[in-house]
Amino acid sequence: MFIENLVDKTMKNLSQFSDKTEFAEFKNFGDFSTSLPLKIAKAKGERPDKLAISLAEQIKVKGLNAKPTGGFINFFLDDDALLFNLTNLTKFEKQNKTAVVEYSAPNIAKPFSVGHLRSTVIGESIRRIFDFLGWKTIGLNFIGDWGTQFGKLLVAYEMWPTDISKDPIKELLSLYVKFHEEAEKNPKLNDEAKIMFKKLEEGDKKIRKTWEIFRNLSLKEFEKMYAVLKTSKLEDYSESKFFNKGQKIADELLKEGIAEMSEGAVIIPVPNKPPLILRKSDGTTIYSTRDLVAGIERFKAYKPEVMVYVVGNEQKLHFEQLLYVLKKLKVSAKMEHVGFGMMRLPEGKMSTRRGRVVFLEDVLAEAMNKVKVIMKERGVDNKSDVEKIGIGAVKFADLKTNRNRDVLFDWKMLKFDGETGPYVQYAAVRAKRIGEKFGKGKIKILPENTKLARKIVALRLAVINAKKNLRPDILANYLMELSQLFNEFYTKEKISGNESHEWITSKVYEALENGLFLLGIEVPNQM
Repeated sequence: MFIENLVDKTMKNLSQFSDKTEFAEFKNFGDFSTSLPLKIAKAKGERPDKLAISLAEQIKVKGLNAKPTGGFINFFLDDDALLFNLTNLTKFEKQNKTAVVEYSAPNIAKPFSVGHLRSTVIGESIRRIFDFLGWKTIGLNFIGDWGTQFGKLLVAYEMWPTDISKDPIKELLSLYVKFHEEAEKNPKLNDEAKIMFKKLEEGDKKIRKTWEIFRNLSLKEFEKMYAVLKTSKLEDYSESKFFNKGQKIADELLKEGIAEMSEGAVIIPVPNKPPLILRKSDGTTIYSTRDLVAGIERFKAYKPEVMVYVVGNEQKLHFEQLLYVLKKLKVSAKMEHVGFGMMRLPEGKMSTRRGRVVFLEDVLAEAMNKVKVIMKERGVDNKSDVEKIGIGAVKFADLKTNRNRDVLFDWKMLKFDGETGPYVQYAAVRAKRIGEKFGKGKIKILPENTKLARKIVALRLAVINAKKNLRPDILANYLMELSQLFNEFYTKEKISGNESHEWITSKVYEALENGLFLLGIEVPNQM
């Protein structure tokens, strides 16, 4: 039986003693553990070690051995269960469920910066994890291509005409920065931008044509970056697709009494929060309007059990409002805002208004240049491997961090020692090379490789916990721990010629390869 099923059975066994049964992985103590005796003993004034012994004797789950230690009970797979889980390490049953994951969502006419990296790689990883666990997954891209900011850009383009065909994103960024510099001297420019955006929403042909040029050039640049990052296909759910329906829904919800008028604007009250605005007093829609319509549309289109929004923590309030209203409108999917901290420069928050941006393409190019130098020193000069290592280093540096924390951008993320992507990739390459030597010998677990075998099986719990908490860092840190344990094993044991060790090593590779794939990272051929 799979380890996760044994965990569930054990939890049901323990539920007779308390309704607050919790499990946590304790390194080197068991395949999984519970501190329940400690909690019950504290509440009842009993000795936790004696209670742990008593509870352990009452837990009878086939495939497990329960061992009380202090106030904890540690559970170990027996030999048969351990072998079964190793043999079927990456097999999960297909689920008749659908998850929609929205991620990336760059703004047109702006660079794909390291700030966009977080949403893209976190969302891609979460999507792959759902898919790996047997779900049907759909990735959506809510591209920012509508709103007053484009009124600003259109005004700037009209005032300072420039050739944007050769390097469109950087030229458009320059115009956007120049607009804000000039608007600080002449605030009336902001009013002109609002008027320009209103004309765009009303369908002015000339303005719409210019906007379409900005959009098409931007989308081409985004596709180049997605190809480099190996991002899965994303359905185009751009903001501009929903502004017409945004106007309609404002009128419909007014008639139904769900929305109301407030100082000329259309709003939906949200308990203990500011209201969700559907239409401004000047008659234009805003981001929240389009996001609401997009949420309704994806629920109708895909009938998902889960809808995930991978968007920065700075939009926490917006999603509290949005998800409340979507529930009010009978969207019955489980909806989650997967927030994450900002990517900051040493001098502070990134700002496209001030032109203080680190371009992701520059980061990736520099990463690959550094890797190329290191690889040449090792006698390896393979462009494909250099790309896999360089891009993998940048992704892993991001994904190993708890997504709720801010990340300070620093070139130290590209170091090739310590807790890095290349370290895990190197362990995978080494394990693959050795594991391939295993033929068709008798599969057997030895005392010398049991500790490593148990860590390999923990992949299943790491993937499940990463999905449950929507946190790829759980998986990334597991891979780091497995790599460290394997390297210790490699140093201590003579693996070649020992069939059991070779087989266990092949399973190390299976765990690392699949785990890295779930982070969107490839294993190179040589390192």
